[in-house]
Amino acid sequence: MRFLASIVAGAIVAWSFYPQHWWASVVGMAILLLTLDSKRRKTRLKLTLAFALSFFAIQVQWVNVLGNDAWLGLVILCTLPWLLFALLPIDSKSKWFYFQPAALVIVLEAIRASWPWGGFPWGLLAYSQVDGPLVALSTIGGQSLVSGVVVVCAAIAVKFVKFRSFSALILLLFISICSASVSNFASNKSVQLAAIQGNVPRVGNELSAQRAAVLNNHLRTTEQFLSEIESGSTPEPDLIVWPESGTDIDPLEPGIAADAINKLAIRSEAPILIGATTWYSSGSKGVGPTNSGILWTRTGPGQIYSKNHLVPFGEYLPLRDVLAKWITRFDQIPNDFVPGEGPGVFDISGAQIGDVICFEVAYANHIYDTINAGAQAITVQTNNATYGNTTQPDQQFAITRFRAIETQRAFLVASTSGISGLIQNDGSVTDKTKQFESAIVTGEAPLISEKTFSTKYPYWVLILSIIVLLVGFCRSSGSQNK
Repeated sequence: MRFLASIVAGAIVAWSFYPQHWWASVVGMAILLLTLDSKRRKTRLKLTLAFALSFFAIQVQWVNVLGNDAWLGLVILCTLPWLLFALLPIDSKSKWFYFQPAALVIVLEAIRASWPWGGFPWGLLAYSQVDGPLVALSTIGGQSLVSGVVVVCAAIAVKFVKFRSFSALILLLFISICSASVSNFASNKSVQLAAIQGNVPRVGNELSAQRAAVLNNHLRTTEQFLSEIESGSTPEPDLIVWPESGTDIDPLEPGIAADAINKLAIRSEAPILIGATTWYSSGSKGVGPTNSGILWTRTGPGQIYSKNHLVPFGEYLPLRDVLAKWITRFDQIPNDFVPGEGPGVFDISGAQIGDVICFEVAYANHIYDTINAGAQAITVQTNNATYGNTTQPDQQFAITRFRAIETQRAFLVASTSGISGLIQNDGSVTDKTKQFESAIVTGEAPLISEKTFSTKYPYWVLILSIIVLLVGFCRSSGSQNK
């Protein structure tokens, strides 16, 4: 029964990532704590393994469009750090019960978000809370604090159910007051943004065969938008944003892409941030393609931001010499992409607009670096066509909403095939597209220069969690020696 309960707990936590299901994360973690309560380490290991496999099998199910082997490999990779949770003795009678499990979840999520190959911070408990009251705490302690408080609330539920604990109610009241007391930043300055979703002809990996069609879709949708501006039916934006892979035909080389984009730029008063695959052939990082955002004006291409955090097995192949011999599908990655250096922040008529590309939005440190470089609002150029009609686009959009609340910055998402949208700094969505349609997103975004506490001090929750674990370990060791 406990083994079955652990599997159900994992499924409930995975379900919590669907819209308005934030409370299910607390329920699922409470069930896990109950199953582990007062059990031996070997039993805890089996139960935690069942929980994590169930959780991630559902959470990253979308990756099976690349193959069941890719899905299974990612599930195992995400599960491994969670096995650390089995090392912690769970005792609901202990005064450490509220905080030690939470501290360990914070540490293991930090490991999973950074290791291996830069980590994969998908399915962090914090991201399930974007529609709930706990998300407001992200401005104080980022994703670590929100994930930790989810586990604290789960421990509160266990304490109250088992012992009718008054202290549990007091702690819950304290958390509620802290969450409710957080206020959003405001600004009397704003910028008018527009995102172009040109659409991709069909879902799949063989996007190279669709390059001309994708480029033409984005050209056509942009031309439509410019016609609406010229007719006076749509306000003039300060910046037009194309998605990642808006053109996979290198626009920095003379040819049809460069000519067509130049014609658009001459017609547009606003600069266009082009999402493009370009070829990098100089410098110390080698030769290969780059995933870039190019600020294009009437005078041609200008400032370029190239994606820093590349996707392993997507944009580059770790252990290429070994894996390429056994998995022929990796022939689709003949060249590793070349990473960019430093955050991307564009000066748009005095406004500082940051740019991140696709999965980079899931990495808190990268978003913090972009804000610390001066970003007052942020664009996300993304291409989710491969994972269309799965839960991946919705999950990424929810992560972006979390980032908006956490950093108190507006985010404009431009996707090739959806979901595109404008997210305000309080996490509300003022415009949003469906998938697999040509669409235009427009809206006003506040320009905010003030930084949240989590942006200024990003690691204080993690450091505190390590201290809690060390103190708890030393005390338990001391009591055993006595």
